Amino acid sequence: MWENSSGDAFSAVRNDSLAEQIHGQLSRMILSGGFAPDDRINLRQLARDFEVSVTPVREAVLRLASNGILQTTDRNAIIIPSRHEDEIREIFQIRRALEGELAEGAATILTSEDIDALREMQADFIVALSGKDYREALRLNANLHFRIYAAAKMPIRLQIVESLWLRIGPTLRNMYPILTQHRADSSPHDQILTCASTGDPDGLRAAVVADLKRSEEALLEYLRRAREAQMLVSGSKGGKR
Repeated sequence: MWENSSGDAFSAVRNDSLAEQIHGQLSRMILSGGFAPDDRINLRQLARDFEVSVTPVREAVLRLASNGILQTTDRNAIIIPSRHEDEIREIFQIRRALEGELAEGAATILTSEDIDALREMQADFIVALSGKDYREALRLNANLHFRIYAAAKMPIRLQIVESLWLRIGPTLRNMYPILTQHRADSSPHDQILTCASTGDPDGLRAAVVADLKRSEEALLEYLRRAREAQMLVSGSKGGKR
């Protein structure tokens, strides 16, 4: 799902089939905010975009749907599902546990090449945020985290974490401006990089967990604001009747 130093798609499970390649491309699009909640997936349009037949696109989309990343409606349409607050809390609870373990396991394994790559990603991440290029920021944020997690050599945990990130990606697209407000006082990534460079397992785990907690708080704040705005709109319409 994320990209390694050579720019190739990486997943806990590799497969060179066309459907697998499409699955990887769709996953990166979802993670980087290429789709918004409630967007409908158009198989024929995706096939044209990828310059392939509909068959491998359908196979990739159905795989994502079977994993809960996409959703099939009563009319057999495939959409990007919206995530409610309880679901967000559960996802982040699981993520903190698994990603904390991955970070702790990676701390003493990360190489100097990994550290240099992480610093470069962080520099590019800051540039993307400053330019309000939130899709690029989402992509770089994922690459930074998964560069660390992959070093732990825990493929089952990694695959589960990938799925959880994909469930949240479309929602993060809409709330990243709020997340940047939460990051304004200090960057959680700075502490992550410090602990990664010193090989501190406990510190790296704590830094990753703190980063996820801050992201969860910002995401829930966005959902609350969206709900309140919708209530105001509904109330305004009701008052005009």
